[in-house]
Amino acid sequence: MNAHVVPCTDLAEYRERADAWTEGLPFPVLSGPSLDRYRSLFPEGELPRVETAPRAGTVISVGGDAGAAGRLLAAATGRTHRVVEPAGLARALAPLAGELVAVVGLAEDITASGDWPGAHGPVVGVVTARDLTALTCLVYRSLTAGAASEDRVFVATHPMLEDADLADTNEFEDILELGRRRPKLLVLKALGKECCAALPDGILCGRSDPIDAPPPPADPSYRHMPCMYGAGCHRADLDEDRRLPAAELHATVVFTHSCSSIAVGTNAYPHHVALGLGLLEGTAVAVVGALGVHIVQRGAQGDLEDALAEDLPLGRAVERLNERARPINGWLNRFGLLGDPGLVLGLPGGRAADAVAGAAEPAGAAEPADAAVRRDEEAVRDLAHLSNVVLPRLERLCWLEPGVDALAVEGFRIRVREAAEDLQAPDLASRVAGIETDLAAFQHATAAAIAHDIYVNGWNYGGPSLDGLREVSQRPMTCPNCARDRAALITMRHVVHAGLTVRTLQCRRCGDLWWTSEESDEPAFVLEGALDTDAVSGRVTGLSRTLRNDSEHVLRGGIGFAFAMRRFLGLPPEISAPISVLPGEKEEFTAEIDLVGHQPRPDVHTGVFIAIVNGAYIASSSMMRLAPAGSSEPVRPPETNFR
Repeated sequence: MNAHVVPCTDLAEYRERADAWTEGLPFPVLSGPSLDRYRSLFPEGELPRVETAPRAGTVISVGGDAGAAGRLLAAATGRTHRVVEPAGLARALAPLAGELVAVVGLAEDITASGDWPGAHGPVVGVVTARDLTALTCLVYRSLTAGAASEDRVFVATHPMLEDADLADTNEFEDILELGRRRPKLLVLKALGKECCAALPDGILCGRSDPIDAPPPPADPSYRHMPCMYGAGCHRADLDEDRRLPAAELHATVVFTHSCSSIAVGTNAYPHHVALGLGLLEGTAVAVVGALGVHIVQRGAQGDLEDALAEDLPLGRAVERLNERARPINGWLNRFGLLGDPGLVLGLPGGRAADAVAGAAEPAGAAEPADAAVRRDEEAVRDLAHLSNVVLPRLERLCWLEPGVDALAVEGFRIRVREAAEDLQAPDLASRVAGIETDLAAFQHATAAAIAHDIYVNGWNYGGPSLDGLREVSQRPMTCPNCARDRAALITMRHVVHAGLTVRTLQCRRCGDLWWTSEESDEPAFVLEGALDTDAVSGRVTGLSRTLRNDSEHVLRGGIGFAFAMRRFLGLPPEISAPISVLPGEKEEFTAEIDLVGHQPRPDVHTGVFIAIVNGAYIASSSMMRLAPAGSSEPVRPPETNFR
């Protein structure tokens, strides 16, 4: 038996030893793959002694199975401990606003609590795992965090991201080397989602089992990756040796910048494929990562390094990240912590964070009302709407979508100005109608071009303007897709173009719901429809959105749908159509998805409905959960519509 650790072979033994443990006794850990991986860092075979220095905060265990692990963590660090059921977690956290709280529990119990625990006020770190063997080892590693760790930072960055030339590597081969070394801080700036972080030549995978192993049963309401159907990795362009299970990567702390790398409590995919949980089955003691859709912020790495160098507890370090990110990207730059928030890791040196400051927003000037008497008031009102609303929106759209023909937009501006030179001309109404007709055709062509670009190159609402957008308000919302109070309506404004406003509805579980460039607080025209749609290979599936017009003007333009960056994966191409909706009415658009002539792999295929109407750019996310032929479609309650 190891002098400092006693491996336990069953839960009863573990609980008994945990209840009896005091400083000086061997520390109990359940035997399993996580302990074996940690043991590999100590070639002489002697596992390290736990460190019992006091840590700030409180420990709360969720669910009975995690109680023994939480009690050990609290006892070793001088903190109070309590056990709650998942349904009572939010109530237990509410009085602890601003305090450091280590929430200890299995991932499924955290998810059963209904939300990311950090949403309830305290500065939370979630000490979690997919099973008890990994959870008990994580508690042990967090109490021996200083062992077998190199005092260095290693940065791996996708080559298309900012500052890629400053990273230690842009290549997957160098990440494989981390299977043999263990930096104190590993920074991963990659493209990804809950299940993975990817570079062009390789992928870090959340699964800890072989890719062809039968997965455990999962709720059909989750989004399922191809591997969950036995169809291999969704990165079909990579050989198996280009897929590294996250558990095989060595690091003390991992800082991930890929979207939804921390999704415990808000996971849209099964925990079996979760990247953050995979990392915690390796040798990491903590994962700092993105909550939901994420815009990489250049200064965040320096902020974290400085906080660690100042010996801030991990929870306070992540709190600093969020405080400094909030004025820049707000909701789209939120970080969470998997690991003990009271742990002081330390890091030699530290790197000064980039100075980033938001610009002051100039106040908008009110348009003067035109009170003059006109012979054709309706035509004048329509022309004014084109000049003061529709064309300014299209001019702003040139900032959001650089492929928009700015010269054509300027041509419409000239036509409107020329029509306004004689507001009593007998042909004014016909001239205005001609401008509206041509403008509708232009917007349809623009929507078609955007849909095609989404299909070929992917979707990036806002394009080059994202760096200039700053969050100006955030309003809690009930997510219309999952019907839970974990969404927010985010308003962003451009620091250079004060009139450029973007709104988006984001959910901590479901991700993107919709985006719009319409300037009103309550959008007057919206796309409604179900986010997740089930489909089966070998059939024709209809994906639909309804365009609702709550404005006092006729909506004219184009609408389209495209699967994001799926041209090379066998998905049908984009589709678009002109659309016109009278005030107070609705029009439905259905994209017929031919899964007979096209045979893509089973996967969660991300799609986007986009509409360019009356100058505004509306986008609505869609997830087609494609199952293999012969699969039965799950029976579920009626889908909630969202706008």
